[in-house]
Amino acid sequence: MKARAFVLVFALIITTTFGKICYANEKKNLPQVSSKSAIAIEWVTGKILFEKNKDLKLPMASTTKIMTAILVLENCDVNKEIEIPLQAVGVPGSSMYLEKGEKLKIIDLLYGLMLSSGNDAAVALAIATAGDVKRFVKLMNKKAKELGLSNTVFSSPHGLEQGQHYTTAHDLAKLAAYAMRNPIFRQIVKTTEREVPWTTRPYNRILKNKNKMLRLYPGAEGVKTGFTKKAGRCLVTSVCRDDFRVICVVLNAPDMWNDTQKILDYCYNNFKVVKLLPGEIGYAKVKNGKSDWVKVGTTYQCYWVVESSCLPKLEVLLQAAEAPIEKNKVVGRLNVYLKNEKQSLPLVALQECPRKSLWDRIKEKLFEKRMRQK
Repeated sequence: MKARAFVLVFALIITTTFGKICYANEKKNLPQVSSKSAIAIEWVTGKILFEKNKDLKLPMASTTKIMTAILVLENCDVNKEIEIPLQAVGVPGSSMYLEKGEKLKIIDLLYGLMLSSGNDAAVALAIATAGDVKRFVKLMNKKAKELGLSNTVFSSPHGLEQGQHYTTAHDLAKLAAYAMRNPIFRQIVKTTEREVPWTTRPYNRILKNKNKMLRLYPGAEGVKTGFTKKAGRCLVTSVCRDDFRVICVVLNAPDMWNDTQKILDYCYNNFKVVKLLPGEIGYAKVKNGKSDWVKVGTTYQCYWVVESSCLPKLEVLLQAAEAPIEKNKVVGRLNVYLKNEKQSLPLVALQECPRKSLWDRIKEKLFEKRMRQK
């Protein structure tokens, strides 16, 4: 009976935890989109929720600046002030209109890079980070390899094609998921408007974010738009609802705003996040211990992305626990079945349980003897 009670208590806790996040709607047909390539992934697990030609190599226009921004953030002091070099003035395409001799902080240039999509800001940041643009491009390609972006090659820090310059929707989604782990990056890309100095003029710049998803879609928090004639319209979007963050990428998408919304609707209607939080989940029987029971549970958070209709099935397997038991000793396994997937997790003792001493056993015998005499 006691072992059965343990399983029931465990099941109650798990049901309560898993019930916090749910998008339990009937699964719909896959959305039809105009984009040549597209993908949606969950940012922690990388699980693919939707894809269309996800590994097709395509130019990515200004979504390139995601890599530029994260490299700058990882290699520079954002509060450092730099002087704008001549190479960063008059760069073709979108601009924050930098002027030679201007002095700006790197953080201001990052806002110009990601909100105004400033190609001039990209060049200024590349030079500030690596000394010149060519060396910075080498850093971009080195970072791509480190992140496992095997189908990505950069030739510029801004996305204007200057040789081989391409990625895939899948690689770009993985890059965006990595970048969104940086709190400064997240703050920049979710900003709709920013005032930054214009040190050669008597007024400041007002930078406005070109990413309409911040206004169009609930939970949207970035990331980057892009366009060239060769790449077409490109969009990388991050949306977070109830701790369920989805990264969506559309490349060469004539109807990129609607494509993105359709894909995101599909994801939130058909998938949910399932969590197992760390902590106590029940008790295990202990033999020869100072206590007959020891608290057991998990010491880390587990996280899965499943279809909305999927209900986790749980199996608890406890080992014969004999004292002494140290804290965090593995005393069993928890098997979680999610459709065709099985996850096996260790159950550990959350407290120590010393072995009974000789004196403990003598006291027990005396107590039993007295009870029999009564």
